[in-house]
Amino acid sequence: MKNYLSSLFLLLVAFSLTACGSEGSSSSADEVKTIKVGHGASESYHMNRAWLKFEEVLEEEGDFEVEIYPSSQFGNDAEMIENVKTGDLTIATPPSSFLTDEAPSMALIELPYVFPTREAALSTLSGEWGQAQLTELEDDGLYGMGYLENGLRHITNSKLPIRKPEDLNGLKLRTMEVPAHVYLWNDLGATAEGAPFAELYNNLSTGRFDGQENPVAHIYSQKFYEVQSYLSLTGHVYTTYVPVMNIDFWNSLDEEEQQKIDSAYQAAQEYQLQLIADEESEQLKEIKNNTEFPTEVIELNDSEKQAFIKAAQPTLDHYRDELGSEEFDKFIESIKNSTK
Repeated sequence: MKNYLSSLFLLLVAFSLTACGSEGSSSSADEVKTIKVGHGASESYHMNRAWLKFEEVLEEEGDFEVEIYPSSQFGNDAEMIENVKTGDLTIATPPSSFLTDEAPSMALIELPYVFPTREAALSTLSGEWGQAQLTELEDDGLYGMGYLENGLRHITNSKLPIRKPEDLNGLKLRTMEVPAHVYLWNDLGATAEGAPFAELYNNLSTGRFDGQENPVAHIYSQKFYEVQSYLSLTGHVYTTYVPVMNIDFWNSLDEEEQQKIDSAYQAAQEYQLQLIADEESEQLKEIKNNTEFPTEVIELNDSEKQAFIKAAQPTLDHYRDELGSEEFDKFIESIKNSTK
């Protein structure tokens, strides 16, 4: 009897240890991976809603948990890029112009009037040229997930309706903290200065700047129309975000997990493009019809638009020399091919 009980005890111990071991390996295999996404836009902005779509799709099967941090909670765009490199943040969502240290040719994307249409921009960035820029980021610890549209930029100000380049003379203008943007507006006669986006509303309301330039969705969501009297639809620069992921995190995933992230991102990208297409005309209408904060919306005719395109040519020439004619011409050729 004693031997029987001893044998039974040993059997139970062995079973218990086996069960514990099985639970441990199962727990490791089923571990939920957390993805922290940071960006500088407001919660109502279409880009944040795109990330909410990403979260919704990716969390469906329970493999991932997505945490979204809008409104520069992890710092400005440059700081968020560094946070991704160190692994403190999984994904940042900077404009393409903030990644020119890692991929210098990305500076070409935000040059004035290089894309004849929105469709040409989308086609160029999703094609061979755009994909080559994403690949170049990998040497600096970043996995380029793709492109998220930010839209065409337009100019607002509190002084006068802007219909021609000469109207910019002496205007104190806030731009992105990007050399190409500052160069363009100074070349056109404004007094341009790069300044943080998070401080822009206050800087406009106090008169530090007379005006600024941004896509309609930003002008609307940040309520810049409350402190600006004129909105000129210049459409001078097409801007895009480039979501970047910590490459060590990406490489730690198996192929199935990577495919899930890519699929969720594609769903978010398509959702965001539709949001912009659906909402921009309505946002413009609301700005135009706002009686509490009247804003004159100036639509440029063809000859007025051509005057801006001509005036911006020296900026293109400057950056063709600075970045190299070969890379510049390759970029322009890729745009032409996208419209064929």
